[in-house]
Amino acid sequence: MIKVWGSVLLAAGALLLASPSFAQEACSASPDLNGDGTVDAADVEVMKAAFGTQSGDSDFDAAADLNNDGLVTTMDYRVMLECS
Repeated sequence: MIKVWGSVLLAAGALLLASPSFAQEACSASPDLNGDGTVDAADVEVMKAAFGTQSGDSDFDAAADLNNDGLVTTMDYRVMLECS
């Protein structure tokens, strides 16, 4: 239950931070995190699994680091929302 609410809060926070110019700057990264050609719930699961990790962590997934800062944060989730 906590993971579900955390995801809802994460999505709400990312939407509040969204701006029209952000999408133009950030969409060089592909939000298709699992590489299946579709951005869907499976990609959100990849993001959730990597959320809060950083480069060097055993569970860090570079595909989820959409802004390439070495961290998987709300900013990466924001890129996913804006670019899908």
